[in-house]
Amino acid sequence: MLKLLVPVDGSAGAERAVRHIVFLSGMACPLDIHLLNVQPQVDAWEVKRFLREEEIAAIQTSLAEEATQQARAILDQAGISYTLHHQVGDVAATIADFAKTQGCGQIVMGTHGNSALKGLLLGSISTKVLHLVEVPVTLVM
Repeated sequence: MLKLLVPVDGSAGAERAVRHIVFLSGMACPLDIHLLNVQPQVDAWEVKRFLREEEIAAIQTSLAEEATQQARAILDQAGISYTLHHQVGDVAATIADFAKTQGCGQIVMGTHGNSALKGLLLGSISTKVLHLVEVPVTLVM
């Protein structure tokens, strides 16, 4: 069984990556799919001045649930099982660490650029993940 990590952030690129997983599930060996949403760490004193740690954590959980909603719906509709994970930290480093500690054999993720040349450029998270991991990464544009 191939253990796949699919980082999702609610973007169109992440949705395309999940649809690619649905396609692969029909033709590959059995897949152990792990959806991962990483929320950035909140360190700003302006936020911490007004919100307790529990409130920040609740907001991050809510944002993670919202960001994974479309991916979960696609997999649920296709009848594909998965495990959902939410973590907090540096996004690229957390994805790389998760892949390593969980023994994922491959990462499938969407990519997008933030410029007029977005079709030619990889997103910064995708680029960082490529440099941090030792497993194959499939980027879905």
